[in-house]
Amino acid sequence: MRRGATHRGVRAARARALAGAVALALLSSLPYGSAAGAAIPGHGRAWELVTAGPTNGVNLLGTRAWSDDGTRVVYVSFGPMPDAPSGDFKAVGLATRGPDGWVKQPIGEPYGEPSLEFETSEPLAVDGAFASWVWRSDQPLLPDAPPAPRDAFYRRAPDGTLTLLGPVGNVGDTQFAAVSADARHVVFHSTAHLLPADARRLVGGDAYEFSGSELRLVGVGPAGAPLSLCGSAVGDGGLEPEPSMHPISVDGSRIWFTAPASPACGQPTRVYLRENGAQTVEASASACTRSDCGPPADVQFAGATPDGSSAFLLTTEQLTDDDTDSGADVYRYDVADHALTRLSAGPPGVRADVNGSAVLSSDDGARVYFVATEALVPGQGEARHRNLYLSDHGTLRYIATADDLDLHRAAVSADGRVLAFATIAPLLPSDADGHLDVYRYDAQLGSLQQVSLGEDGRGQAPVDVSFGAPSNLVPLQQSGLRWMSADGRRILFVTSEPLVPEDVNATADVYEWADGTLGLVSSGAGDATVSYQGLSADGSSAFFTTDESLVSADRNGGDEDLYAARLGGGFPAAPPAPAPCDGDACQGLPSPRLPLPAPPTLNHAEAPPGLRIRPLGRQARARLAARGRAVVVVDVPAPGRVALLARARVNGRRSVVVARGAAAPRAAGPVRLTLRLDAAARRVLRGGRQLRLTLVAREGDQAATLPLTVGAARTR
Repeated sequence: MRRGATHRGVRAARARALAGAVALALLSSLPYGSAAGAAIPGHGRAWELVTAGPTNGVNLLGTRAWSDDGTRVVYVSFGPMPDAPSGDFKAVGLATRGPDGWVKQPIGEPYGEPSLEFETSEPLAVDGAFASWVWRSDQPLLPDAPPAPRDAFYRRAPDGTLTLLGPVGNVGDTQFAAVSADARHVVFHSTAHLLPADARRLVGGDAYEFSGSELRLVGVGPAGAPLSLCGSAVGDGGLEPEPSMHPISVDGSRIWFTAPASPACGQPTRVYLRENGAQTVEASASACTRSDCGPPADVQFAGATPDGSSAFLLTTEQLTDDDTDSGADVYRYDVADHALTRLSAGPPGVRADVNGSAVLSSDDGARVYFVATEALVPGQGEARHRNLYLSDHGTLRYIATADDLDLHRAAVSADGRVLAFATIAPLLPSDADGHLDVYRYDAQLGSLQQVSLGEDGRGQAPVDVSFGAPSNLVPLQQSGLRWMSADGRRILFVTSEPLVPEDVNATADVYEWADGTLGLVSSGAGDATVSYQGLSADGSSAFFTTDESLVSADRNGGDEDLYAARLGGGFPAAPPAPAPCDGDACQGLPSPRLPLPAPPTLNHAEAPPGLRIRPLGRQARARLAARGRAVVVVDVPAPGRVALLARARVNGRRSVVVARGAAAPRAAGPVRLTLRLDAAARRVLRGGRQLRLTLVAREGDQAATLPLTVGAARTR
């Protein structure tokens, strides 16, 4: 964020400032922004409106998937978009870039029976071509599907044909993990007993796979029997495995899972590979041949390469002869020769003490980044501090020391050459403000560079710079949310600090570092709300939402829309509005009366006039955050039964009901309902964290929603 090592000349700075002033003047002269694809100063991008057209007044939540070439994006809204096949509570749409603009297509499955629980159908994954989908639903979508409220998985073919994969237990039993690139292999974890082979399981759940439409138990040994009566887990066993950890290979032939070391419970956890649904190999089997190799210990799966040819393990167990201490180490297991290599080996007598569970690697596994709290390279690093290291084709390199390093919030290029991360630590002399900055490490050059660095000394204010997160939506694809292109040449971040002359506001904006230069992705003007939403793998499309009208086609009166900042993009300007008519010219030709379309069968995000949840006042929000209860007023259009639910994602799970209330008013008008948060939601608030709620009211076939965030830090 401070003066860079490469100082721009005064002439270049003045020219850029002049260009920025001209651009801002042009923007301010247009009533709705510029053309349909407005040019952004720097980097050759142009704004394109993705969610143009009518939206039924629904609220945009964010994006969930992005094609590698940036021409397709999946987004989610509260309530269905026009022409949606059903009234999904969280509606899904696919936008595809065409020659004349982005075309929206509602994605959903029709179902008929409404549920007050609002647990409806939702996509879990989409294939690389954005044509084949995997769905979960607790409402029956086909005649042979299990009845509500039992969950089932489905697959939708490119031609729209829906196939039942099979039931997966009751709501809450099953956690989806990952799919192969073609969406033919679906891996998940379930506490339900779905096959006769796991009927003897005593506790926990098991790892399963749908291969085509065949259900398989993953956690089995060579003879096909379960490895443990205590079950198995996909990847590292987390509730929501990170897509970037690749618990399943791209082609679906390899699945990594963890299970106890023996059929008995309470044994150390081991890491296994299930290959082609036919062979199981223990990746964590010790290769230590010394007589003093030490006792067995838990081994944790820390990720794999996309093709599944290598996996990374974390453990204090001595798995190789060169490991002689009890500190935690990171190992690489290579499938081809079943070899284990200790990547965190330091000088003799120095423990690695690998910190955290995140390991980032190149696609071929030759370059591996990790954090350790000991000095593993002589003369570099600090003992008992978090040190960032790179194992580069077997050679260990020290990069930096920062006690807030978290590789869960970092990005690596496909070849492992570039690592982007954020830290408060001043890793370079230019970093002097004590706040988060973004850094870029280049392994080929051996250089560390501060990316969030404004020209002419910009960036000295006490403002954090971070990788933006769009929402708590779980990505639909293996790569997860991107903020760096696959080649490492482009890095996106968010800050409210003006780092370039074109940024003239004091609100958060999306920035791009590209090949050593810094530029804006959002406008940098006005007081609009901006939220970063993702980057395509090739870096061509950067997605963000804003309530600012940036192009002439955006005429929805300040509603939030999804934009793409596209390299070499832009579309012809929208045609001007027709001149107003006068006198008889306004009559037009008579036309037949057309029937009104039938309303969706479920959950309208914007209800017909009458049903409304009134926003909570400041005191009510404070009581909800402090005591876990509040009175909510709902305006009902007629007597009847009104139900009110509060939904939230708690402890990393899918959205669940955390509070509910009901009443039977005898007349239309305001109804007071008391919501009491359940114990899990209250624990979130007591822990000082925020809780994102969605209030849902329903009376008859009408529904209304109200998003609400409460917590110790703020309420809104």
